[in-house]
Order: sequence, then structure tokens, then C-alpha cells
Amino acid sequence: MKSASNAIQNTLAIDPTAVSKIRAANRADSAEGTKAVAQQFEALLMQQMLSAMRSANPTDGMNQSSGVEMFRGMHDQQLTQMWSSKGSLGLADMIARQIQVQQNPSLLKQVQRRGADPFNARGFDFSFANKMNPLTAKSAATLPSVADKAVSAVGDFLGKLSGVAQTVAADLGVAPHILLAHAALETGWGKKTINDAAGKDSFNLFGIKAGSSWKGKTTDVLTTEFVDGVSQKRIEKFRAYDSYAEAFADYASLMKKRFGDALGQGGDAIGFAKALAKDGYATDPQYAQKLARVADSVAARLGVNNSRLGA
Repeated sequence: MKSASNAIQNTLAIDPTAVSKIRAANRADSAEGTKAVAQQFEALLMQQMLSAMRSANPTDGMNQSSGVEMFRGMHDQQLTQMWSSKGSLGLADMIARQIQVQQNPSLLKQVQRRGADPFNARGFDFSFANKMNPLTAKSAATLPSVADKAVSAVGDFLGKLSGVAQTVAADLGVAPHILLAHAALETGWGKKTINDAAGKDSFNLFGIKAGSSWKGKTTDVLTTEFVDGVSQKRIEKFRAYDSYAEAFADYASLMKKRFGDALGQGGDAIGFAKALAKDGYATDPQYAQKLARVADSVAARLGVNNSRLGA
């Protein structure tokens, strides 16, 4: 039987259900739950180290777009989770012992009487580490709340769009979670929206530009475009709306006019993504793969079947 901690190790780092899995593991088996929590702490510390190293090494123009940064961050999270599951630094075992001591009143009293000998196999005193690096201690202490907020933000994003997505999806013959994934990719899960000159949300969920035929409101935005595989920064004019419902309606109209091959794909996220890329929805050469991966994440969150990326 697969242990709870191993099951958590095999999930995606961006899996929004990860916190719930850890809680369930802790309820089912306290020891396994403690191990899973300790591994998440170690992964967070390694992620901070990796992030600091990347910040110290400026990237060139091709790697400065918000999309590239988002997926680099997702890749780093997955790497650190994998390293933690293999015990790369050995911190998880020490953290687990410390948690076990704190959860056992009688054992905690023994450690306190003995001065919390750092070489005692039943406990480890992290007070010296906390004093040396308060940021690390604070980050570890706040991991559950940070994770809860991230999961809540994803849930809020999907929740406020699910109703209109279901209506439009039925009209286009595409599963609702795929349209939600498309909006999530274009807006960074709602964190990187297209705003107008006053800083207000334009409700442009799908990165739709304003061509000469567009008679509605617009906003100018600095964006990254790929020309012959090379990224370039440009000021582009994007459409602006008064509501998410209006944005979805315009998206549906655009899909019918220009991206007919993407319609009727049902739950086939890969087929939908490839059809968009083929017909030039975006200039990013990796757009189809990115969209399909986000669709996998949304499907996991909503508990629906979804076509996975092939080899």
C-alpha cells in the first residue's frame, strides 16, 4: 500500500489540493502526516534558495516575459518538491523529529530537562537556526497559511468564472474547465490582469487584441511577442470590457470566426490547445503545451477527467 507521504510526493507542486492531502494524511496517520509536512517545509526552503540564486543572475530578453517567469517558478517548485522527497538536504527528517517532540508532551518535557541535546535522536533544537536566519524560521512557520491563501486564490478565480464558462463552453462544444484554463493561462490565475490607464481591470481574460475592426474600448499594454522564435517587447492595443460575461461573449464570437478547429473538442485539452496554436492564437511556440498543462491543473482542482499531455 502506498504511504500518504509518497502519494503527496508524486503530485504536482502546483496541485491546489496538496494542502488538503497533507491534512488528510495527518488525520489518517500522524507519523506519515508529520513526514509530509516536514518535506513541504524542506521544499519551501530549497525553493527560496533557488529563487535567490535566480535573482542574482539576470536573464536575457527572451526569458523576461511574465509567462516565462510563471512557468519557471512552477518548474522550480516541482524540482524542489522532487529533491525534498529524495531527502537531498536531510532537513525533512530533522524537522519531522522536532514536530514529533512538540506533539508529545512527555517527550517534550524530557527534551526540555535535558537541554534539547541536538544529537538526541528523539528531538532537535532549531532555536540556533532560527536566531541565525529569522526569515527561514518565519517562512517555515507561515507555510500552511501561505499555502491556504494560494489555494483560496485559485478557488476564488475559478469560482467567479465557472458559471459563465459553463454557458459559453456549451455553446462552443468545449469542456468548461478548458476555457477556465485558457483564462488562467492568460491572466496568471487572475494575478496578472490587463488593466486600463487608470489601473482598473479591463476584464480581458483571454488576451484578445483590438484590431482595426474593433469598435469597443481599448487599453495599451506592454507585452511580449515572439518573432521568428525571438521574444520582443511591444506596446499592443487590447480590448476592454465592462464585465467577465462580456469578455466571454466576445471570446466565443472570436472563436467561432477564427478558430473553428478548436470548437467541438469536448474535454480534449490537447486537441483544443493545438488547434489554437495552429491558427495563430498566440506567438509563443510553447503555447499549446502550456495551455494543456494548465488544463490538467484545473481538471485536478475540479475533479474532472482531462486528456493528459502525451510524450
